[in-house]
Amino acid sequence: MTPLVATADRGKDLYQSDRALLSGGGSLNENAALPVFDDDGRIVDANGYEEQTTTQALRQGKASVQVLKGWVQTSDGALADPVTGSTASTLTMTSKPSPLDSITEAGKPERIKLVSAFGLEAELKFADLVAAAVRKIDGVTYYDFDLALPARDCVPELATACLPSKVVLLSCGVRAGALHVLRIDATPDQWRRAGRSIKELRSTFAIDA
Repeated sequence: MTPLVATADRGKDLYQSDRALLSGGGSLNENAALPVFDDDGRIVDANGYEEQTTTQALRQGKASVQVLKGWVQTSDGALADPVTGSTASTLTMTSKPSPLDSITEAGKPERIKLVSAFGLEAELKFADLVAAAVRKIDGVTYYDFDLALPARDCVPELATACLPSKVVLLSCGVRAGALHVLRIDATPDQWRRAGRSIKELRSTFAIDA
């Protein structure tokens, strides 16, 4: 997979109630130089980090998303942070001709059959629709979806350990006769590590005129 070109609800996050998922964890680069703060929270030594978060644009045709500046995309489409490690298994943006003038013509987001509408793999028919939302940017309406594939193996006595096998974030919109879809896949470890960040990334998905 060629990396994308870089240029410079239910009211809660997925599995917020799952203590096992929120308990931290994930591998860190123990040799990374992190910012040093004083007792009042002011930066004493930034160690190369910028105090203001900056982003870079990843583009595919007319579609784009804003990714944290330090994140890199590998040849297989995965995203990684140089300090915390892998943040997403894949990020893809696709487009295809559509007779729709707006994604709203496809119906309410919670009623769309995502697998057939977006050409997703059959296994996602079994995914739980955790959240569906609508947003609008520059006159274009976008539907956002949070999906979670159930755990493959789950011990009833250890319910809090029954994590999803995969989290899939989608965003879609129609502009100029084309349906554009953003997809981000994350494992439970990646979601624990960077779930909030990849949801914010998803919210920046936009289609140029």
